Amino acid sequence: MLASVFSSSANAAPAENAKQTVDYGKADARVAGTLADELVDQVRVSKQAETVVEAHTVKVTPYAETAEGKAEARRIAEERRQAELERQRQAELEAQRQAEAEARAAAEAEAAAQAEAEAAAAAEATVSTSTGSSTGQQAVNLAMELVGTPYVLGGSTPSEGLDCSGLVSYVYGQLGISLPRTSSDLRYAGTVVSDPQPGDIVWTSGHVAIYAGNGMIVEAVQPGTPLRYTSMWQSNPTFVRVA
Repeated sequence: MLASVFSSSANAAPAENAKQTVDYGKADARVAGTLADELVDQVRVSKQAETVVEAHTVKVTPYAETAEGKAEARRIAEERRQAELERQRQAELEAQRQAEAEARAAAEAEAAAQAEAEAAAAAEATVSTSTGSSTGQQAVNLAMELVGTPYVLGGSTPSEGLDCSGLVSYVYGQLGISLPRTSSDLRYAGTVVSDPQPGDIVWTSGHVAIYAGNGMIVEAVQPGTPLRYTSMWQSNPTFVRVA
């Protein structure tokens, strides 16, 4: 778009100091031709206009410097700022989701590994009861079959529940070996040994368990806790071999 300013014609008699500002967009030749006659002092150019000034008597305000142009620039800058904030928020959310997923995967892997280790330990403790197995190992195998049986104080059979001495006397009774019913009497039911083997009685004051090998025991420990296969927790117990 070309805005040209011409000097007044010889017949024109404009008033002195009469100045004005016009908004110049898609001006046609008629408008351009009258700018000088109307003593235009300033032209505001619209966003769509392309303006070339051919005379120094007209001041052109670029669109970017108009109130509308500045308002639009502020709006665009704010939109970009908000878009960047949203991008950062989404990135943070994605990072958080990724971290949570990795934590869940790690926890699941740890739980699976622990379950596998427990299963392997139980499988190692449970061996075949075929001919040739020791009586002590057979006792361990029978005790392992009772894991999960409810603890019942004074209980002597799996159907009614078992306490610690009830477990030991019941298991060996199934193998044809009669043992005392109380933990204090079981202390003297066999030979005290220093190298425990599967099937030996693990005796401490007021409690007995069956040694299962590899630092593990089978025991009925207390009310509310079913018969369990667990690591030997007793400190300096007495090991009694009955078979």
